[in-house]
Amino acid sequence: MGVGGQKGEMHEIPETRAAARDEAFEKIIERIKTSGGEIEKDETAPLYIDIGAEEHEIGTQRTVIFNLNKFDFKLVRKVEDSVLQGSGRQKHIEELETPRINISLYRKSQYDDNWQSLDLEDMF
Repeated sequence: MGVGGQKGEMHEIPETRAAARDEAFEKIIERIKTSGGEIEKDETAPLYIDIGAEEHEIGTQRTVIFNLNKFDFKLVRKVEDSVLQGSGRQKHIEELETPRINISLYRKSQYDDNWQSLDLEDMF
């Protein structure tokens, strides 16, 4: 208890929040496997942004391609640790306190080449 009988709010630290998001993504992968999904590809690559003639690494991108019920799915998770700030000649990279995470899901028929965007909740 704080002074005057009131307890202040507890704030989650950025490292804990990022770890929880990593764990949630791994649970999605496990759920895919328990649903009978067959992982065909799981790779992580750096995520870059161009500033003029220079490339700067701002995070990572993990792509998981799997097959479930005769459909191919692609799950893409982008984690941005930095962000581009400024404009014109004053652009610079700034570290984010908490990584920005974006998860996208795409689906296509095994015999089709066009990926269609899908809501993650619609899959399960």
